[in-house]
Amino acid sequence: MRQIKDLRLFIGTKEQYQIAYNRGMKIVCALNRANGYVSHQSVVGWRGKGCNPDSLYYLYKREPDAIYLNMIDGDDPKYVNDAMINPALDFIHQHLNDGNEVFIYCSLGESRSPSIALMYLLEKNLIEKNSETLTFFQKEYYPSFNPKKGNLFYIKNRWNI
Repeated sequence: MRQIKDLRLFIGTKEQYQIAYNRGMKIVCALNRANGYVSHQSVVGWRGKGCNPDSLYYLYKREPDAIYLNMIDGDDPKYVNDAMINPALDFIHQHLNDGNEVFIYCSLGESRSPSIALMYLLEKNLIEKNSETLTFFQKEYYPSFNPKKGNLFYIKNRWNI
């Protein structure tokens, strides 16, 4: 689990979920499914290949202390969109403003969860937006940042970096 800047914002893996939960952290789950772990699938209850697109919780399910994203980590940017990301960023902002610690996790803690943390920094103008932003984030805040192409495409297009 790694803290970002001087914020009460932390990034980690599915194995660290229980630690964050036990600490009373607010949770952003960027894990669509993983057997034996808390994920969008385990909370929403879908089975098979993927969540039904007609489900009320297709993109995310928000609860008072957590938000569970149906975020697929891949090269296709269609799996990352404003309708999913905006509620996650709002959740983070609300809980940080309330003085809570927020833990963002995915499977390996390399792509989805650090991408969401970076998106939060970009959205709140807490990191400079330029051609070096991704390199700076990796060097200064999260060395194991290794986003998939879908996340990169979304970040670059939304924040013009």
